[in-house]
Amino acid sequence: MSSKAPIFVPAGAGETLRILGSVHTNKVVPTDTGGAFTALEISVPPRCGPPMHSHAQDCEFFYVLEGELTFEHPDGAIRGKPGDFCFLPRGGSHAFRNDGETTARALVVIAPGIEAHSFFKEVDARLAGEVDVPVVVDVASRNGIVFAEPATA
Repeated sequence: MSSKAPIFVPAGAGETLRILGSVHTNKVVPTDTGGAFTALEISVPPRCGPPMHSHAQDCEFFYVLEGELTFEHPDGAIRGKPGDFCFLPRGGSHAFRNDGETTARALVVIAPGIEAHSFFKEVDARLAGEVDVPVVVDVASRNGIVFAEPATA
């Protein structure tokens, strides 16, 4: 296949990973794009989403397809509805979550996405959809992702 050939992924196709309660369906990964980006569809169940974190190398683009996602940053929160787009720059702290009652879906592009893809693959392989905070923090630390310190009482 030519390196200039289009990559076509039919609806419903792609590698499925379970990450922190959400389902990620990879459409293209860094090896498909010459290290340029990762693109995936994410399904986020109600009351689910990662805690505040930052990426050393990756920026993220979300296009909400169904439901609503709340994008949180140090200065506040923004609620995204179907058709809304949100850019989360590298180095900035952010979180996203589904505050609704139905599963939310979004198209997510992560650039360059190499570290994020590595994080997703290892978390899925080690935890099979479960959440084990020390494992997630360890895998994240080796893939350019830093979680904010938990609040103390």
